[in-house]
Amino acid sequence: MQSKNINAQSGATLIIGLIMVVLIAVVGLSAIRGSGLQEQMAGNMRDRNIAFQAGESGVRGGEDMPAENNVPDATESGFISFTDLEKASPRGTVFWQDESNWNADSASYAQDLKYVAKAPDVLLEELRFRSTGFDGGGVDQGSSMNIDDETRYRITAHGVGGSENSSVIIQSTFR
Repeated sequence: MQSKNINAQSGATLIIGLIMVVLIAVVGLSAIRGSGLQEQMAGNMRDRNIAFQAGESGVRGGEDMPAENNVPDATESGFISFTDLEKASPRGTVFWQDESNWNADSASYAQDLKYVAKAPDVLLEELRFRSTGFDGGGVDQGSSMNIDDETRYRITAHGVGGSENSSVIIQSTFR
């Protein structure tokens, strides 16, 4: 006597197998998408780090000018004298956010830097003010306070990474 169960198969195993294949495909695609996104984030971080290092080299090159008493005169690009700075903006403010200011007034730091889209732009700003020379000690009748005119320099560098999309601005004050 033959069993009727052999002829009455409903195909449930086939449907469950197809659902499992679809689930495995979805998990695989999400893993591929996730790894691609992480690769893109790592590349952007590398590009930003290169831009930071380029800007840092521009700042260090700008600091070498006053350290070696090699300050350019007001007619050269990359240097802004104190009087020009007073005309352009309130004293002590940073106004190099606009790309046209960088293109008009900055000097390119001419070093052979690898992996950057272009050499960093450097600005050397002359800042003058009066310093008291007061050391914070007691003030009495016999003490004296020296008031001197002091010149400091603010060095601003604009570095870019492997592409022009990553941009970093670094500043330093040199005395």
